[in-house]
Amino acid sequence: MKVRTIGLLSLVGMTLSSVTVWSLTPDRLGPKPLAEAVTEVASDGRSTVAGEPGASFTAGRTLMVEGRLGHARVSGERDAETLMLVNVSADRSDTGGTTTPVNLAIVIDRSGSMRGKRMENALGAARGMVRRLRDGDVVSVITYDTKTELVAAPTTIDAFSRDRVERQIGTITARGDTCISCGLDEAVSVLGRRPGMVDRILLLSDGEATAGVRDVEGFRAIAGRIRAQGASISAIGVDVEYNERVMSALAVESNGRHHFVDDAAGLSRVFDDELASLVKTVANEAELAVELAPGVRVTQVFDRTFRQEGQRLLVPMGSFSAGEEKTLLVRVAVPRSAAGARPVADVQLRYRDLARSDAGECEGKLAVLVTDDGSATQQLDPIVHARLMRSQTGAALKEANLLFQSGRSEEARRKLSESWAQVQAQERTALAAAPSPRRADLEKDFKGQSAALAEASEGLAEPAPAAGAPPSPAQARKPKAQVRANAAKADAFGF
Repeated sequence: MKVRTIGLLSLVGMTLSSVTVWSLTPDRLGPKPLAEAVTEVASDGRSTVAGEPGASFTAGRTLMVEGRLGHARVSGERDAETLMLVNVSADRSDTGGTTTPVNLAIVIDRSGSMRGKRMENALGAARGMVRRLRDGDVVSVITYDTKTELVAAPTTIDAFSRDRVERQIGTITARGDTCISCGLDEAVSVLGRRPGMVDRILLLSDGEATAGVRDVEGFRAIAGRIRAQGASISAIGVDVEYNERVMSALAVESNGRHHFVDDAAGLSRVFDDELASLVKTVANEAELAVELAPGVRVTQVFDRTFRQEGQRLLVPMGSFSAGEEKTLLVRVAVPRSAAGARPVADVQLRYRDLARSDAGECEGKLAVLVTDDGSATQQLDPIVHARLMRSQTGAALKEANLLFQSGRSEEARRKLSESWAQVQAQERTALAAAPSPRRADLEKDFKGQSAALAEASEGLAEPAPAAGAPPSPAQARKPKAQVRANAAKADAFGF
């Protein structure tokens, strides 16, 4: 049965993903009076005065911050739960980004499985990246099997050093097992801290870690240390035998990217994309601070690493290239209170503005309008709704991977079909409520989710070999490739 048919059947009995209300301890402090909190409120409860707290705000320059609550109005008769979305986007122009030098560590798996065409393509992609680095950029090259080798020590690129680094890359040969953590430890050591530069580790692997750190939590801890040093990891998995959960943990925890390269011939494209992003970096060391109002509490943070200090939620966002967007989605509990504007959170973004060579900062306030109407809670804001669905789609892709890898392929495809049907239903709901200027982007967002789920269901179909024959190598390879593609797409949906 095709995924569309299965998805439509799955619609029966499904309910929309909306935010519910539930019991919490009442806030004895109560809300601020309406006159103090919001000067003017539109009919949907959203602030219409710049600088005043409402259910949405925009602020910033090189980095723009848009904050939105899932509901602009709630009833004061009960405790409520809503969502808070913070979208951080970089100026789409390249002004300033092209002048920021790059401090790059290229970390290449040289284990025995990389022999032949795979290693040839990897080295060709690395040499191509070095050729396109600008004078003044710094590059180091590290290889690893069960131990590491510093092939090229940190080198400032100029007309003479560029050719030397390319020649050094050409000396790499494949051998031994795989110690990914060894390569990362060496990269951290040589990368160091170089003020005024954008730090990035480009990690390439085609297999499981067989030495050093081997568990996902261990790699997540390594990535956290690298993030704290001001760097991020772009994790590139090659072919279908690497551990996608490890590469995902490294990328997500360090605010980096997770790439899946089905064929090593595609490595040059990934390296080119990474370099294009690096040279357009307009800000780094970005961190969101969300100060929750008294009585408000976080019940879930989606997709991102964070730490909480009392009522303060701190979320590292890393570096931004021109046009890049990153999001924070949080579920919050809001205690019942008297009618009026009820503060929810103060949001502040701090970062190093590379485009203007100074410190950047912007902030905004979010408040919900509490009413005496017991039915006041609205439909979920369509922009928040779309972001929630992205998180749920990513979770469905990861869950389907786990089901498939445990031999439960039919359950995996059923999960994907149910998620696909839900996306279809939610798309109609969100688009009907969306403001006209945002509708095209939201539609594209939902279509991308549907396409990913449909592709995943097709890709995880069991191979159909001839009667009594084992699956061919190509048939066996297809679902493995789909699992890796699902993991990379899931990470992108949560970005």
